[in-house]
Amino acid sequence: MTGRQETVVHITTDEASGWEMALRNLQNLVRDRSVSTPPEEMSVVVNGPAVRFLLAGSPDAFKITKMAEAGVTISVCSNSLTRFDYDPEEIAEGATVVQSGIAEVVRAQQQGHHYLKLP
Repeated sequence: MTGRQETVVHITTDEASGWEMALRNLQNLVRDRSVSTPPEEMSVVVNGPAVRFLLAGSPDAFKITKMAEAGVTISVCSNSLTRFDYDPEEIAEGATVVQSGIAEVVRAQQQGHHYLKLP
């Protein structure tokens, strides 16, 4: 682990309003200069029914790509993609498929990263 304190954001909601709130909270967090949360020190892990929001055809796919271009690491759970019958090849540009979203969250916590569950 490096000397910096990274932040992992965990999103599982199947509600569009919850997804939008999570994205707004992420933007607010990065913009707030009173807390050190540069995009390159942030990871977003998406699992459960929320994986649908990371599909290339979703209305917010461009936001995923934009976050990734800004330096945010975006991980989508392969197990959840399979469970909900989504093709891993159809995720938004910038997102990376990981074997287990929950394992990514646990791994980050074991490395001392800050954890936020949104929403």
